[in-house]
Amino acid sequence: MISLVVPIRDEPEGWWENFAPVAPDFEIVVVDGSARPSVPAAIRGRVLALPGTSRGARLAAGASAAAGDVLFFLHGDSRPPADAKARIEDAVARGAAAGCFRLAYRDATPATRWIAACANLRTRRLRLPFGDQGIFCTRAAYAEAGGFRDLPVCDDVDFVRRLRRNPRFAVLDACCAASSRRYRGRAVRQILVNARVLAGYFAGISPETLERWYRG
Repeated sequence: MISLVVPIRDEPEGWWENFAPVAPDFEIVVVDGSARPSVPAAIRGRVLALPGTSRGARLAAGASAAAGDVLFFLHGDSRPPADAKARIEDAVARGAAAGCFRLAYRDATPATRWIAACANLRTRRLRLPFGDQGIFCTRAAYAEAGGFRDLPVCDDVDFVRRLRRNPRFAVLDACCAASSRRYRGRAVRQILVNARVLAGYFAGISPETLERWYRG
């Protein structure tokens, strides 16, 4: 079994449509950090309400609640490929302990195509994917890496830095399609914000400060 863990908080209307096509393939665990959790019946699976928690804490809670032998983490505004389950199963069968998909954007513009290309280059060269690309691992690899920490931002980077120490890390040749809404009308500004937050994380800036920078 593969468990798909989806952290959400105040997602836009219709976010669940990203997962409806693959819902029969996975055990889905939705972890909602909204003040008023609202998950439609169309998403069958476990729903955890953890209002006010960080995304890292929600991901950790989802992993603990999941029953699958393989865990697949994906942000609520990203759409997995239609054959995500088959690709993950094939990678694990070939010996991968962990891995990720490549990144694309829905309603792509020249700016978001460039952002996706940079993300895919970073992933290929550094094995450093972000949560909107989808990150999967066996439960044993998750435990060995120490799981997600209680972080409001950079939780995915923090986890993957430990997860990629496993040499059996696969980058799959298919894309998760993320929402481009954060970049609409402010692509350059959002790129600079992201770069500042990431640099701050590597420099050891406190999570609270990084969240303030990210939220603006």
